[in-house]
Amino acid sequence: MNVSEAAKKVIDLSGKIRDYYEAELPKRYPNYPLVELEDLETEDDFPPPEEKELNDFLATLPAETIYQLYLLRHLGRWEFGANDLAVNYERLKKMIGTAEQAVFEMMTFKATLADNLLEGLEELRKHNINTDKMPLKKAKARKR
Repeated sequence: MNVSEAAKKVIDLSGKIRDYYEAELPKRYPNYPLVELEDLETEDDFPPPEEKELNDFLATLPAETIYQLYLLRHLGRWEFGANDLAVNYERLKKMIGTAEQAVFEMMTFKATLADNLLEGLEELRKHNINTDKMPLKKAKARKR
């Protein structure tokens, strides 16, 4: 499975998770979006069915695909531009560590993941960068 196909599936599942919480939270908290601390439940108290599916799907992906999705997420959060993907790709891989840690972080922010990925894909499109052929290798300096 290539990165664009994986991103499409993650966007779909994450979007369903976001929609679930947008519908469910107002039912659980009468003053939503204002929630009293003592009334606060954890998301674990009422997880959407797509949450496990998203986590299981991400766990099946190769590490490089996970890292590239992680890169797209950060690109979509406007943490950097599309002009220097290779440097930011390596920086993010070092920062997050393992692919499992990247999955953990994406699952922590699962409600905004769809929007972040969509924005990242749009940024690539604006720069005519193919999602499945992102320039992630540093260019070698020419010898003089």
